[in-house]
Amino acid sequence: MKIKWIETKKDVHKLIRSICEAVVMIAVVCIILRAFLVIDRYDPYDKNDVNIVSGDDKGFLCISYFGIDRTGTNVLVSTKNLEKQLTALHNSGYVTISQQDVIDYYEKGKALPDKSLLLVFEDGRTDTAIFSQPILEKMNYKASICSYGSNLNSKDSKMLKGDDLLALEKSSFWENGLNGYRLSYINVFDRYDRFLGEMDSLEYNAVKNYLGREYNHYLMDYLRDENDMPIESYSAMKERISYDYELMEKVYTDELGYVPGLYILMHSNTDMFGNNRRVSEVNEENMTRLFAMNINREGFALNTADSDIYDLTRMQSQAYWSTNHFLMRIWDDLDEEDRADIQFVTGEKERADYWNTDVGIAEFERNVIYLTSLPKGRGVLSLKGSDTYKDVEVSATLTGNYCGEQTIYLRGREDTDEKIGITVCEKELIVSQSGKELARVDLDELMQVEYLSVEEDQRDALAKEYEVRADNAGSLEESLAYDLEKSRIRKTEAAAVEDGAEPYIPVIESNQAGKWDMLIKLQDNKLSVMVNEKVALDGLEVTVTDAGKVILEANNLEEEQYRQRNLTDDVYEARFEDLVIRDLSQEKTVTLYDNRIHGLDKAKYSIADVWTKIVNWFIENL
Repeated sequence: MKIKWIETKKDVHKLIRSICEAVVMIAVVCIILRAFLVIDRYDPYDKNDVNIVSGDDKGFLCISYFGIDRTGTNVLVSTKNLEKQLTALHNSGYVTISQQDVIDYYEKGKALPDKSLLLVFEDGRTDTAIFSQPILEKMNYKASICSYGSNLNSKDSKMLKGDDLLALEKSSFWENGLNGYRLSYINVFDRYDRFLGEMDSLEYNAVKNYLGREYNHYLMDYLRDENDMPIESYSAMKERISYDYELMEKVYTDELGYVPGLYILMHSNTDMFGNNRRVSEVNEENMTRLFAMNINREGFALNTADSDIYDLTRMQSQAYWSTNHFLMRIWDDLDEEDRADIQFVTGEKERADYWNTDVGIAEFERNVIYLTSLPKGRGVLSLKGSDTYKDVEVSATLTGNYCGEQTIYLRGREDTDEKIGITVCEKELIVSQSGKELARVDLDELMQVEYLSVEEDQRDALAKEYEVRADNAGSLEESLAYDLEKSRIRKTEAAAVEDGAEPYIPVIESNQAGKWDMLIKLQDNKLSVMVNEKVALDGLEVTVTDAGKVILEANNLEEEQYRQRNLTDDVYEARFEDLVIRDLSQEKTVTLYDNRIHGLDKAKYSIADVWTKIVNWFIENL
């Protein structure tokens, strides 16, 4: 039977497209409904179970997340990574505790579970709640969602409102907390020491690519001028800071009917509660009046009975961490006797069985080997049965972050330093032999990366400042004046690098991922290396000529060698994708090891990835 309205191939194509769109829409709706419809109820741990609460005082972990995104960004953790990390904690025996549990622990000396976790999500983002809820239900975990008071009745749909927070609380999987009243910055300078003053979060984000480390949060210091001198008196500072606490008290009382007990003072890791003693005293007076506890530090997960309830610490998981990176940080915080409880993940056992983990820990997932170092140390893998490898071709894509060393060693000999190392460190290729450097190649030069000059970047920084001033001016006249000045600055000539001017080379951030396609050929006494299809070294002479192992290494750098966003992260994670080793000693090339995805698995993963991208597009554009 022929359907009347299907008469041409174009109609058939439209029908197929409509069916596909309908399937995707149904899938998206199901995902969103699943996020909002709470099926289960949180079941607290059994306080009478001695297997959970033995009476031994182990303190508690506090883990926080800045935000959650379905696929992740450079700062937001993906739902996949969140689930893997919380699953690993769950498998290690950790149960979540409530804010009241923490209060009772410090004020009444009540015992906590031996493996206690205070789980926190910061910034009060809507997507965080949507994507975290199903995972909390699956783990039977309870978390605190911290928000900014100024967002509770704002029009920004990205931020949770008062009604949203009450609904989350009603679900039983959430408690409420505060990051403060506003996310705002004071005493801001750009990287050229130009004073920008006070900025809200939108203004700050607009210029952050031109900032250094010279800025502060709203409650951390006096308002100062370009010479770092206070422009407000003590009484004015006290009134300004205290007013923020009054606003917090009012908005949460109005929206929730109470002020949550958990506070996170922004920013962390000051001497106490600010960058100035008198500012700290004002914050302390207000927070102890209004809140039951304060998370004041970031970087370490473990809190003990000796900690101050208003000076607690949390470890904020980063978007670029693998599960083992996350666990290694926790492992390092624990007492020696408790470290064995951490269950690191191996991933796909069949792939892992090819390797010996000599130092650190490794995870094998699809075509990727995640090699995690020990804190302030190394991670080392050696390929089983590779002792006889001599003349080989090695290809792999190295995708670990810039702020560490990723090394492939060839012809490695046990109990000796004899081996040839091909290392990518920051933006350099380094070849070593028996621990001594043979060659060093600047990868920026090899890739012919073009940089602006310092003069050009300084001009662009100033233009960006005026653009932000124009967008946020108090009047049309003021906005036009800033806009004209911005246009004039952008037309100003500045000496370029090709004119001999000093190049502006951005400081490496700890979360910057590299991507280096490596092709290494070692034959007899000659070594050649290609990086991203460019010849880095051709026929470099080596003297280590005996056969030996293939070894992979991850090595953490001292933090002063790069700009560390998370100042206490002393774990490094190398990533080796699509690693293949071929034998060059025979007439016909023989593959010795291949960690790529092939056949049906490749098709299955490709279809799954395409489907995920389609669903994500619909979610983002609905």
